[in-house]
Amino acid sequence: MLMIALTATTLGFVTAPMRSIFSMVLVGCLVCVAYACAALVSLTSILDLAAAIVCYDAGLLICLLGLHAFARILDRRRFV
Repeated sequence: MLMIALTATTLGFVTAPMRSIFSMVLVGCLVCVAYACAALVSLTSILDLAAAIVCYDAGLLICLLGLHAFARILDRRRFV
C-alpha cells in the first residue's frame, strides 16, 4: 500500500506543473484504468484504489499550492 501511495503522490507532483486540467483528469483516469487492469489479473482491494486516488489528489494539491505561493512571492517582489 505504501508503494501505491508514493507512486500516486509522485504522479500528482509531476502532473501539477503542467497546469492543464485535461492532463490532471487524464492521469486520474489512467490510475483508475491501471487499477481495473490489476483487478482483472489478480486480487486487489478497493482500499488500494482509494489510497491511490487520495494520494494523487494530495500530491496535486500540495504542488499546486506550492506553485501558487511561489508565484505570489515573485509578484510581490516586483512591486517592492
